[in-house]
Amino acid sequence: MANCDAKGKNVPMKQKFNRLDCTNSLEDAVGWCMSPVVWCFLSIISPFLFLMKLVTDKLLFFMVGRNVIYNVNWEDPRVEREVLNLNESDNVITIASAGCNSLDYIIDGAQVTACDLNDCQIALCEIKVAAAKILTYEEFFSIFASNDCDFFREIYPKRLRHMLTAPSASFWDEKIKGIDSFMYFGASGGLAYVAFRIFFPMIGLGWIRNACAERMPPNEFQGIIDVNKIYIKTAAWLIKKVLEPFAIAFAGVPLRQIQLGNKRHNTWLTVFENIIYRTDFCGDNYFYNGYILGYFDKHCCPNYLKEENFATMQKNLKKGNLTLYTGTIEGFLKENMALKAANKPFDTFTVASLLDHMDWMPHEWINSEISILMKNMDPANGRVFWRSFANDVHSPILQHLNPVEIDQYPEVEGAHAGQYAYHSCDRVGMYFSSWIANISDCGNTIEPRSTLAPPSLCRSFFTTLKTGFKIVSFPIKQAIGLVETKKDTANGHGKNIEAFYQDQASVYDSFRENFLHARCPMLTCIPTKTVGDMVWIDVGGGTARNLEFIPVDVLKKKFKKIIVVDISPSLLEVAKARVAKHGLSDVVECVCCDFTDEKSVKKHLPKAGTVDIVTFSYSLSMIPNKKCAVENAQRLLKSKGDGCLGVADFFERSGREHLLQYPIQLLRWLESKAHKYYFRCDGVHLLTDEVFESGLDESMSKQFEEKFRGSVPLLPILRPYQGFAFFEKN
Repeated sequence: MANCDAKGKNVPMKQKFNRLDCTNSLEDAVGWCMSPVVWCFLSIISPFLFLMKLVTDKLLFFMVGRNVIYNVNWEDPRVEREVLNLNESDNVITIASAGCNSLDYIIDGAQVTACDLNDCQIALCEIKVAAAKILTYEEFFSIFASNDCDFFREIYPKRLRHMLTAPSASFWDEKIKGIDSFMYFGASGGLAYVAFRIFFPMIGLGWIRNACAERMPPNEFQGIIDVNKIYIKTAAWLIKKVLEPFAIAFAGVPLRQIQLGNKRHNTWLTVFENIIYRTDFCGDNYFYNGYILGYFDKHCCPNYLKEENFATMQKNLKKGNLTLYTGTIEGFLKENMALKAANKPFDTFTVASLLDHMDWMPHEWINSEISILMKNMDPANGRVFWRSFANDVHSPILQHLNPVEIDQYPEVEGAHAGQYAYHSCDRVGMYFSSWIANISDCGNTIEPRSTLAPPSLCRSFFTTLKTGFKIVSFPIKQAIGLVETKKDTANGHGKNIEAFYQDQASVYDSFRENFLHARCPMLTCIPTKTVGDMVWIDVGGGTARNLEFIPVDVLKKKFKKIIVVDISPSLLEVAKARVAKHGLSDVVECVCCDFTDEKSVKKHLPKAGTVDIVTFSYSLSMIPNKKCAVENAQRLLKSKGDGCLGVADFFERSGREHLLQYPIQLLRWLESKAHKYYFRCDGVHLLTDEVFESGLDESMSKQFEEKFRGSVPLLPILRPYQGFAFFEKN
């Protein structure tokens, strides 16, 4: 195992062999003399790159249903095959993509259901399956490895077309005339041609094509790289600065996935390090060889193209071991659950191989898919496998599965550091972690969440403007004595809070719904234990709106007590009405008290060490004594990993400022000061890491943190950092 514990939390990675000196950038390598040239180049192209970055996801999803995006699966199947040990007893659900990995599972004897939202990908898979069923090995290899597209066009009308579904037949009827290479087919294939056949020779790496054709031994290949590092650094720099914002859509990579690497330094140099020094690049790495050469040869190709596997694959495909489904995994699983409910034959899966598509999803989508996936998995033998561009588990939902990390780059036993077992290493090199979770080891249930706001939260622009004016004008009205508190409060801070909210209580949720961006993901990700009987304290819960992000039946099933704590009586009146409306009065209690007052906490709240979850949803930033609030939360929580603290709020810093270059770093510092001043006028003090470092002791460990920019109503130029974090009490 590499760099996590059994729950997949972030712990330091082991030191890896570093021959490309990934700590140094290209600017460091070429020296300051080149900096003006670099900055001039970036200044010229930056407006275009910025526009491309804005539309990259729209461009990617525009291509879905219109063209093949992936002509080769960009996930090395041997990584999961070594840990899954598939056989005839396994039933696998996976993403179809180009079909390469699905066919590997078929070779292993498993039943496979491969889903893809893009019907063009399904068409690509169908043509491979049809050809594999009826062609000889040499015929099959000539089409999909050697790019004999004339032969493909010759046999398609009479031998293959009738085996396809109507949408796939229509796709190939249109595309077959223009195809001249399966290797450079589709969006990613076209990008690969530009990258490896045009871009590489331009920057002095054209010799790699000859090295691949001659199957140059690893030591010789790496030796040449060692004396030509500047070219690799140039390639990595250009990928980061130019190719990444301009072309990631054509590679089928959404912006959200790329952002998972934002905290790393020199990501693309590390990728080059992985594929050059940790794989047999010229002899075994078919992912890059195929694109560089333009074809696969019999020594370096996917398993489904190897002669020794063809007969087994053909036999298992003829047995009907592969089902292709146009749609999402979640869509298929819902249909499967409907069959189960109707007492019809349905599938129970032993393996879910999710490739990297969890990287694409916001936490709400991950929860939605995993919650239904768990209901379709074999509870005793079920395993879930995924890989990620992130160094650690990138969503608390996936952490709840208690995953274990797979070592993607095992070293030769007994050898010196840096001698890797090439036959076991991940040949793609772009995934920074791979994970497997056994369903039987999961102590949590992944429950569905409510994602749509009630109709009552719809608001007019006038209401938004009116509420915004109340917020902005409050400090002025308070300073000149025009504000009076209508209800009794516990102390001076309580009086200020009540004065601020008493005239906003009825529209509190409607105004804030559109700028508390971290609230929904935090509430989506709070753990729900299998055993239930949980206790949850929502500090600063105000109107109890937070409860509506979780279905009522889940609240009743999983929680024996929920306490909404707030210091504003006006907000709690709204909360009590909401609790009664949802029929939760027997579960939820609304308590008016100061969470920083130890006597009040002891009087109104459960005993120390008895609470499963404490949450602060945009309330900690408004509590003057943050240290005391955090300490009280820790004191209430259960220990031994059973207590969880969740915080969603505004933050002063992103945590990535140290990666910015000096001019940008200065602008970010000035912006943070402006944000800090603006929010302070409304009694909101942006959080920093020091808040948790001072209030939490060593028994609390950070499990997850995510920060991002979020918009604010009526002020489009104001985009402060928001985020959420989870801490576990050990």
